[in-house]
Amino acid sequence: MNSLKHESASRALLKEYIEAHKEIIDALPHPSFISDDEFNIAFFSSSMKRLFSNFDNPEKLKCCELFHPPCAAPRTCPLADMLKEGKKGNIEIYAPLPEKRLLVDASALIYKGEFIGALHCVTDISAIKKTEEDYEALIDVYAEAINEMKERELRARKGREAFFNMLEDLNESYGELEELFIKLISVMINSLDAKSPWTKGHSERVSQYAEQIAREMLIDSDEIKNIRLAGLLHDIGKIGTIDYLLDKPGRLTPEEFEIVKRHPAQGAAILREIKQLKDVIPFIEYHHEKIDGTGYPYRLKGDEIPVGARILHVADSYDSMTSDRPYRAAPGIEFALAELHRHRGRQFDPDVVEAFMRALSRQKTEFRV
Repeated sequence: MNSLKHESASRALLKEYIEAHKEIIDALPHPSFISDDEFNIAFFSSSMKRLFSNFDNPEKLKCCELFHPPCAAPRTCPLADMLKEGKKGNIEIYAPLPEKRLLVDASALIYKGEFIGALHCVTDISAIKKTEEDYEALIDVYAEAINEMKERELRARKGREAFFNMLEDLNESYGELEELFIKLISVMINSLDAKSPWTKGHSERVSQYAEQIAREMLIDSDEIKNIRLAGLLHDIGKIGTIDYLLDKPGRLTPEEFEIVKRHPAQGAAILREIKQLKDVIPFIEYHHEKIDGTGYPYRLKGDEIPVGARILHVADSYDSMTSDRPYRAAPGIEFALAELHRHRGRQFDPDVVEAFMRALSRQKTEFRV
């Protein structure tokens, strides 16, 4: 069993090695091929295929079946022993090709600490004077080719490392910019909330409530970021609202309420030129729309309202009902939860309300900052 596992692992490593290096091997100036640790042919370069174009499926043979005399016994590779010892070797071999004498230079392939096979480089020496010096020159040529291949691999590895380091630096820089962006938005929102003592901390709380609801609804992380950001910015349009309306001790007149109702559209208009917020703006613009179509500013209904806006509507309403206002004291948490439950399906999305209730129940807290 261990032997089978080892054989399987060796084959997997060889496949991985071939996939990573086949283009380089294919580009070598001489016919080349790779055999596995049992000397079965595993990969033929294009020039190798041309050299043996008259043979059917030469890649399905052992290298000894392709290159050594049929009478040879046993049918094994003469280079096997020296390669398995990690040595290099070359040998003039017989091949059933008319008027050709071939020289094979072979190197053991050690990959991730394992012997996985051999790389063979072949040349036709039919027209070369067979002297020891000629053979040594040929060996040097192939040694140089193999070294070049290794150098290319090293350069490629260094290039990959440099690329990944660059990506890491860019990711770190992006994270810092994103953090700075959020801090700038928080400063701007705190300045807005500071216009009225009644709204201090409102945007931060709505953002946190909305994030908790979105997580309970298993919304993906990028969308949660957008919802959290929309929570911070949902009242940005009130910058254009007359200050006394925010602190008015009594209820607003219908005319005054019409002015206040403009703030979702005004907020969207203020942020429209910031391309990084294009996915956030709809949540801000529609966060006062109601499921039954009686909300503002566009009287959207049901699925016409983005999920992020429906979440903000619940979070914003809950915080408003649990906070004091100049015209009334906070009705309280029990009242707020009862109102969310009573108006679900008309004013509020039932799924959002249920997610909010589950989050409250799980955390066993008043959900207040």
